[in-house]
Formats: sequence, structure tokens, C-alpha cells
Amino acid sequence: MNDMLNKKRLKVLDANLLYLIGAILFWTLGAYVQGRSLQSGLIITQYVIILLPPIIYIKAKKLNIKETLKLNKISFKHGFLVACITILTYPAAVFANALLMTIMSLIGNLNIPQLPTAASSSEYLILMFVISISAGICEEVFFRGFILSGYERMGKKKAIILSAILFGFFHFNLYNLMGPIVLGLVFGYLVVETNSIFAGMIGHIVNNGFAVTLGFILNLVSEVLPNMDTASEAAVELPTSIAMLSGTIVFGIISAVTVLIAYQLIKIIKKDRAELNSKVCSDETNVEVKGVEFTPLIFTGILFIIIAIVQIKEIISLG
Repeated sequence: MNDMLNKKRLKVLDANLLYLIGAILFWTLGAYVQGRSLQSGLIITQYVIILLPPIIYIKAKKLNIKETLKLNKISFKHGFLVACITILTYPAAVFANALLMTIMSLIGNLNIPQLPTAASSSEYLILMFVISISAGICEEVFFRGFILSGYERMGKKKAIILSAILFGFFHFNLYNLMGPIVLGLVFGYLVVETNSIFAGMIGHIVNNGFAVTLGFILNLVSEVLPNMDTASEAAVELPTSIAMLSGTIVFGIISAVTVLIAYQLIKIIKKDRAELNSKVCSDETNVEVKGVEFTPLIFTGILFIIIAIVQIKEIISLG
């Protein structure tokens, strides 16, 4: 049985090798093209660095791309529920990021990287394509398609958790580490539960689209109400740790409520899929994984630690 699995399924080593390849390409080719032009660079990063390698890898190993990436249909009902679940878990992702940033603010002032926001309708459409649609498709193929499939040899629960952690670390940014991990857990669970990569894509597109839309709306409001700039300046005068703690508490309360609602929606999907998933689980076989298969993660881990040290030193230097 194990020999059959080894021939027809991705291994943990495959997932970790691709993760290393992706990290190297991201910090070489990705950094170069984004440095020349952010928007076109992001598109090249998504489609050439994130989407293309897993497809080439699967083809090279002569695996079934549909089965490996879980390119299975998802019902309209479940797609709609996934979108709702994503919106409801958005505050939890913000809370997770804010919690870590609150802790970091205790050692100095933060220099939070600003995401690009749209100031016009044309910019909004471009950002929706680049940040929402492109990232939603490409990153889901990479993480919930390829990486999660490789880790499923260790069991579905471990696959969901480990692929989510790798997803968070792949952002190579302490300011945006915990949020992606939370979202990775949600998307991973929904992909496994529906047995469809499209659940992850829908969730990812909705999440990023919501963030882009929120930024666009805030820009429009700031133009109509110029006094908001004065209010934001007053907020900046508060000590960083106090400001971060206040925001964290607010999002913590909001997320506690929204996550409970999201859980009820997840139960609907789980109930609908109960019979199908019970058959899949009964056939699931955990394969022993050797420690050497995790070797590629050492290099990406070192890279993340270096970046984290640089960011922490910056926070301390800002006082």
C-alpha cells in the first residue's frame, strides 16, 4: 500500500523542496521584477514564481494534476458559505496580527509596511486583479494545492496546520505572520472538507478583495472628510503599545463573535459533506515521514530568521 502511495502521491519532501524553490525565486527574481515595477512585478511573481513551479513539478513527476491539486467542483451553496466564513474570520486574522504587533511594540516603535491602496476606480480594479484574484488563484495552487497535498501523508490535520504555518512564514514579514497562519488554517480546513481547491481560492479572493475594498473606501472617505487626517495624527501621538493594545482588544472582541458565527456555517458544510468525507477518511493512510524530508525548510527558516532579526532591530532603533 505504501509503495502505491509513494508512486501516485506527492511526498513531504516534494512539498518542502517546492517551498524552498519558491522562496529562492521570490527573493531573487521576485525582488528584481517588483523593484522595477510593483504592479507588473507582483503579476510576474504570482504567475511565474508561485503558480508555474507546482504545475511543472506535478507534470515532471507524471502525477494526476486534478487529483493532486483537488480541482474538484464546489457547489454554489458551499462557495457562498466559504465567502461568508472568510468575511467572518477576517477580524480574527487582523486580531492575530495585532496581537503579535502589540507584543513587538513593547520593545520599540513599529514601522508597519503599508500595503498599496487604490485612490481611483481604475487603481481599484487593477489591485483587485493583482492582489485579490491573482493571489487567490496562484497562492492557493501553491499552498492548499501542492504543499497541503504533500503533507497529507502525515494526516489531514497535520497537513492543514503545517501548510498554514508555511503559508504564514512565506510572507517573510513579522507584521503579517499570524494573520496568514489563521487564514491558512481556515482555507486549508475548507479545502479538505470540500475536497476542492476552489474553496481556498474563493476564500482567498474574498479575503484579499475585502482588504483592497476597505482600503479604497477609507481613501474615498478621507477625501470627503479631511478632518480624519487630524484625528489619525492625534492617534499617532499615543504610545505605540497603548494604541496597539486598544486595537487588539477591539478586534479580539469582534472576532470572538464573528468566529462563533463562522463556526456555525462551517458545521453546515461539514454536515453536507459528512457521508462523502467519511469514505475518504476510512481510506486515509498515514505514511511514516523521515526527518531528512524537512531539510529544505532549514534554509527557508534561516532566511526568515534573518529578516525577523532585521525587523526587530529596526523596531528597537526606532525607540
